[in-house]
Amino acid sequence: MRRPIKIYRNLSYEWPDDEAVPARSLAMKDIDAENAHLVRAIREDSLARVFVRFSDEGRHGVFALVDGVPAGHAWITAPIDRAAVVNSYARLEAGECLIHYCFVDPRHRGRGIYREMLHELTAWALDSGAGRVLVDTGRDNISSQRGIVRAGFAARQETTDIVVARRLVWSRRRPFRRL
Repeated sequence: MRRPIKIYRNLSYEWPDDEAVPARSLAMKDIDAENAHLVRAIREDSLARVFVRFSDEGRHGVFALVDGVPAGHAWITAPIDRAAVVNSYARLEAGECLIHYCFVDPRHRGRGIYREMLHELTAWALDSGAGRVLVDTGRDNISSQRGIVRAGFAARQETTDIVVARRLVWSRRRPFRRL
């Protein structure tokens, strides 16, 4: 029996406590089980099932719309009431949310869609009682890092997580330093 091993090397960012979330200027549509299939406009068909599962788990997702058609998607965990591991690698404390599974169609990149989705989900989380909103990305994903910083998030920490068979078995957290 194979036990897949995954190593996540990420940079984690945090929405500043004293920062107001800017108003959005782009149309957004909440993702639910009824409209999850709309992801097929920009991604593979199988993601519709993933989005239904996320919705069933209480996560909140949005489609960013351009001319009424999805141009991107992003998800956030609901504020949790106790420490937990989400997505098999991310350790969250009580009251924290994690923005994840973000994507912008390459045809629409460079238009601020990523920033708008981050703002939309941050506002939702804070309105839902979150004490801290986090977003992470791979250490080698420079475009995403730039977008996160442009959206107003502050660098928090570097993380390395080892997951075996979808179970977190080892973690290291270090304060962020420029790579």
